[in-house]
Amino acid sequence: MIDIPGMRLEDLSDAQMNASVACSVAVGTLYCFLGYRTLRFVLGVTGFFIAGTVAALLVGWISAGHLISMAVGMLIGGICGAMALFFLYKTGVFFLGLIGGILVAYNFLQGRPEQWIPAAIIGLGVAGGLVALLIERPVVMIATSAIGGWLVVSGLLFFLLASGWLDDYTATLEGEYGRPIVLAIWVAIAGLGAFTQFATRPKPAKA
Repeated sequence: MIDIPGMRLEDLSDAQMNASVACSVAVGTLYCFLGYRTLRFVLGVTGFFIAGTVAALLVGWISAGHLISMAVGMLIGGICGAMALFFLYKTGVFFLGLIGGILVAYNFLQGRPEQWIPAAIIGLGVAGGLVALLIERPVVMIATSAIGGWLVVSGLLFFLLASGWLDDYTATLEGEYGRPIVLAIWVAIAGLGAFTQFATRPKPAKA
C-alpha cells in the first residue's frame, strides 16, 4: 500500500458523518416514493454510488484510507458510473432489479447456516434484474421502494441510536427480536413507498 499523509476515513467528524447519513436518508426517500417517476435520475444516482463506491474502496486500499484520495476516486468513478447507467437504460434497470433482489434476499436469509445461502442471495439478485427487464415498471417500483426504504430505516436508526433516544430499547434491538423489528419497519416503509408509486404512476394516454 501507498501511505499518503493526510486525513483518514476514521478522522471524519460527527458533523460530517451526520451529513453523509442525512444525504443517504434523502436519497432513500426519493428512491422509495418517487423511484419510477424520476427513473433517469435514480439510474444516474445508482450508477454514481455503485461505481463511486468501488473506486473509493480501491483507492482506499491503495492509499491506506486517505480520505481526500478516496473522495477524488469516488467522484471520478461515480461520474463514469452515473453516465453509464443514465445512457445505458436497460443496464440500469437490470442493476436496480439486481440490487433490490440481493437486498431482500440478504436481509431475509442472513444468519441461516446452510451453505447454499450466498449462492441463493446472488441468484435471487440476478433473477430480480432479469425480471426487471421483462416487466420493468412494477419490478422497478418495488425494487426502488425496497432500496429506498432500507436507506431510510438505516439512516433513522443511526440518528436515533446516536442521539440516545433508543437507549431503553438498545438491548431489544441487539437481541433476538431486534432484527424482526427492523425488518418489519423496513417492510412497512417499503410497502408504503411502493403503494405511493403505484397510486401516483402516470396514466396511459387515451387513444
